[in-house]
Amino acid sequence: MARKTKADALKTRQHLLDVAITLFAKNGVSTTTLADIADAAGMTRGAIYWHFDSKVSLFNEIWNIQSCIALEIRRKLKIQNPDNDLKLLREIIIETLKFISTDRRQHELLQILYHTCEFNGEMYSEREIRERYWFNRERMKKLLRNCISKGQIPVNTNVELTITIVHGYLSGIVKNWLMQPENLNLYEQAPDVVDSLIAMLTKSA
Repeated sequence: MARKTKADALKTRQHLLDVAITLFAKNGVSTTTLADIADAAGMTRGAIYWHFDSKVSLFNEIWNIQSCIALEIRRKLKIQNPDNDLKLLREIIIETLKFISTDRRQHELLQILYHTCEFNGEMYSEREIRERYWFNRERMKKLLRNCISKGQIPVNTNVELTITIVHGYLSGIVKNWLMQPENLNLYEQAPDVVDSLIAMLTKSA
C-alpha cells in the first residue's frame, strides 16, 4: 500500500509539472499562478504545496528533470566514437531540429525558454537552462576541437567565437520558427538549415 501511495504521489507531481509547462508556454510564467495550475490540473492549491513550496521551485524542477536534447539525440544515433565528427555534428543538429518540430512538449519548453518567461530572482537563468537542456558549450567545444584535429574545419578556427556564432544561428532559427512556423517547415528544411551552417564552418578547410 505504501508503495502505491508513493507511486501515486509521483504521478501527481508529474501531472502538475506537465500542466504547468503547458500553461507557462501558453500564458507566460509571470501571469500563471499556482491557483491556475491547480485548477487546470483538477486539484487544490494544497496539493501543489505538498509537492512545491513556490512557483519558483516548480519552475526550476521543470528544468531539473529535462535531459539535454542534443545528448539524447546522440544516444539515439548510437555513435560513441565517430570517424567523422563534423558528420556527427551535422546529424545531431538535424535530428534535434526535427525532434523539436514534431514533439509538442519540446515545443512548449522552448516557447517558455525563448518567449514566455521573464527570468528573475531564484529562477534558473536563461543561460543555465540553455546549458542544461538545449545548447551545451562544453560538448560543442569538444566536437569542434575534434573536427579541427581531423582537418574537417580550419585549424585557425576560433572555437569560442564559433560556438557563440553557432548558438546564435540555431537560437535565431528556433525562435523565429516558434513565432512564425508557417515561414519555415523545420522538419523538412532542417538539413538545408544545418548545411548552411556547416558550409560556414568548413570554409577554407
